[in-house]
Amino acid sequence: MLQCATYFVVQNANRRNALAQIKANLETGAVIFERLIRQRERQMTEAAGILAEDFGFKEAVNEGDRPTTLSALSNLAQRIEADVVQLVSLEGTLLFDTLDLKRAEIPFPFPALIARAEASETLQSQAFVFLDGQLYAMVATALRAPDPKAWITVGFRITDDFAREFKSYADLEISFFALADGERVIASTFNNQTRREDLRASLQKQQPKPGQAGDLILAGDRFVSYLLKLSTDGGGDAVVVLQRSLARQLAPYLRLEKTLLLLAVAGLVVSISLSLWMARTVSGPVRALAQGAKKIEEGDYAHRVITRQRDEIGTLATAFNNMSHGLAERDRVRSLLGKVVSPAIAAELMGKELTLGGEEREVTILFSDIRNFTGICERLGPAEMLETLNLCFTQMSEIIERHGGVVDKYVGDAIMALFGAPISSPRDADAALCAALKMSEALDELNRKWRDKGQPTFEMGIGINTDVVIAGNMGSQARLNYTVIGDGVNLASRLEGLTKNSEYGTRIIVGAGTLAAARDSYETRPLGEVLVKGKQKTTAIFALVARGKSGT
Repeated sequence: MLQCATYFVVQNANRRNALAQIKANLETGAVIFERLIRQRERQMTEAAGILAEDFGFKEAVNEGDRPTTLSALSNLAQRIEADVVQLVSLEGTLLFDTLDLKRAEIPFPFPALIARAEASETLQSQAFVFLDGQLYAMVATALRAPDPKAWITVGFRITDDFAREFKSYADLEISFFALADGERVIASTFNNQTRREDLRASLQKQQPKPGQAGDLILAGDRFVSYLLKLSTDGGGDAVVVLQRSLARQLAPYLRLEKTLLLLAVAGLVVSISLSLWMARTVSGPVRALAQGAKKIEEGDYAHRVITRQRDEIGTLATAFNNMSHGLAERDRVRSLLGKVVSPAIAAELMGKELTLGGEEREVTILFSDIRNFTGICERLGPAEMLETLNLCFTQMSEIIERHGGVVDKYVGDAIMALFGAPISSPRDADAALCAALKMSEALDELNRKWRDKGQPTFEMGIGINTDVVIAGNMGSQARLNYTVIGDGVNLASRLEGLTKNSEYGTRIIVGAGTLAAARDSYETRPLGEVLVKGKQKTTAIFALVARGKSGT
């Protein structure tokens, strides 16, 4: 009992100490955030000041030389990695905007930023602003010749990359929310969208006060949180949430707690053992437990220890039976995982009887294939070729699974993936389209690295089609595979093959059924129609260009 009490005392002390350390880290994190923002603002102000003193730039502004002025503003943005650079007249008219070239000759949306700069001795000011629904840190500085002739504003957008940069300094989670849009998530170090939505919901429900540390529960994990309110020019304030997981903070103390817990449990077991040894009436159940253990050792997980006692021996027998049931379930899982490939498919089949057969369901099928694979093999050795191919497959498979897809099989240098089987979602078509675009981007990045190393580059074709197909277990009773078959699968494969046609000029060809099933809009290019093999009807096909625009 003394050891158990010691364990709980140490556990409580560890948690109090962890909470104190988290609160101190959060306060330090608030200071680091402020300094990081000030550092970015100084960098933008200094760069804008250098441009404002440039004789050629001032001459271009005075003479109304728009191409030269815009080129100088764009070069400034690229040089300091700013997201927007603007030129504002003294009358408050927006003359140039590198973020949107069409946004000109309109009133500058943040007059308070200019007003503070006019009132300051340095003719400079800083503020947070919302531009196109995104949060920016923006500075303003005067263009003088020698009196002010115009205003240069420079801003950088608060993004996930900035949040991750802050985390690298402070080792804290950070999230930004727009209060005017129902606490919309602007940026966060949480990559999981569900975790972001949990945080937003917790903020709306608990409404913690800025400047004070409090607890927020996200998916069962306790986070100590600290809020900072950001006032913005033009209305629509934002809030910054700094967080640290209590479980992560407690991790260094777990070894001590485990040691104390083991000592406490050991002492408890010794006490129980002595009591059992002294009680002669328990010898029968103990022998039954020993026989049961031998049965388990022999692999008979169906064996159960039967006892009518409701004391500690009965509890021990129940725990023994639960253990044998768990071992039986473990063997069943191993058997399933030996017959299917994807963890998602194994999880879907856990509660079902494993039989041959299938069902009709709407599935989005994605085929990808590496072009000129044979020619590349001739230029690389077998080991190097296998390493390169595995690297490509690894990245493409991670993208597919990250978007909710399942890799059905690898066929040589080709991948077949399913979106909607065995687990379906209303956004399966969108997931497949987004995955294809990300796969294309990933291939470009891999090609860049291989090109730098002097290695041959890959080209890839992707075909996507959505249709009602047969999905289920196919093969034999001894060895089966979960897959899909049907005309929709054949069409997806054929669309991938059509990417070899240079007249289409695209890596990704999508069937009309997929675009019809998608809920988001995409930029596409019509390629005409193709005849479905074995049928009289044709289907329209499209080149997938990008996400977020209406198809043309």
